[in-house]
Amino acid sequence: MRRTLILLAFATGLVAACSGSAATGAPQAPGTQAGATQAAATEAAATGATDTAAAGAPKALDACSLITTDEAAAALGEPVDPGTVPTAGSSSCLFSGHPATGIDISGVEISITSGGDFNPNKKSISGLTITPVSGVGDAAYYVSIGAGYQVLNVQKGQTTFTVSVLKTNASDSQLQSAEKTLALAILGRI
Repeated sequence: MRRTLILLAFATGLVAACSGSAATGAPQAPGTQAGATQAAATEAAATGATDTAAAGAPKALDACSLITTDEAAAALGEPVDPGTVPTAGSSSCLFSGHPATGIDISGVEISITSGGDFNPNKKSISGLTITPVSGVGDAAYYVSIGAGYQVLNVQKGQTTFTVSVLKTNASDSQLQSAEKTLALAILGRI
């Protein structure tokens, strides 16, 4: 479980590092996703953001309520633990997998992100590939660091979230397909 959490946090940190700060446009340090999420929540509270889409503000969402344990298990092709919040105050939810054999590391992570960090027009950089995705939300794109690490970033209105599926020995296309399936389920709930 700890290895899965570390690897998923690493992948999420890479996504955050590739994003600019909503306030300054400056790159964020790897591993600051939780801080960015907390800052976004603080900013939303300070500006009076509510759950109403009519106000144009992002919805306040519980990441663990956006997919079911069965949906996470189907995405991984193996049983998963119920979703848990990896760190107190986090806007993420982790469904850790239970591989049939070996030390296969697997899991599904859903994170509610800051709209300021969502940038489907960013360019790929060395070691990081950005791929636009059509037919998912208002806008979406994959961030890939290769070797089975994919993160799908999605925007619907003012709400943005990421979906990460981590499974050893799965191809990038398998991971992307699983992430897209989960994102479409989430979009139907927000």
